[in-house]
Amino acid sequence: MPTANENLIRTAYEAYASGDVAAMLELVDPDLDWTYLDPAFPDPHPQTCHGRDQLEVGLRRQAQRGLKSRIEEIIGHDDKVLVTIRTPGADQFRARQTGDLNFDVLTIRDGRIVALRACRDRDQALAVLGVPGPEGRRRRTGLTPGPEAAAGPD
Repeated sequence: MPTANENLIRTAYEAYASGDVAAMLELVDPDLDWTYLDPAFPDPHPQTCHGRDQLEVGLRRQAQRGLKSRIEEIIGHDDKVLVTIRTPGADQFRARQTGDLNFDVLTIRDGRIVALRACRDRDQALAVLGVPGPEGRRRRTGLTPGPEAAAGPD
């Protein structure tokens, strides 16, 4: 059964996917700490922005490029939620190819997103979430099969 934090993240992403950026941003704290990986570099160092308005700029840029994201998986743990997002076409705008996937860990407090941290891959995101290794793989709660399902058996 999804947690309240998982439902909050799902609601935020569904609002954005439907084009309602304002509704999504209502779920984001005005003082958001956003750590992202600069898409211009193949091995980017994390960069930090502060404030909901910075996130809005990034979301609107993505929308202007015609990119639409969909949730691949959501995993909640304590006050954090890992969300794996697939954005078809995103790799054409970044030096580091990820199969159009993003792995973000969001921190929730008092019903608002207060931090968003982009991770290089799912393993790093699970470690940030606090559920590393095989335990995290067993806790999969995605809406659609994830990247490892698409890869097929070894």
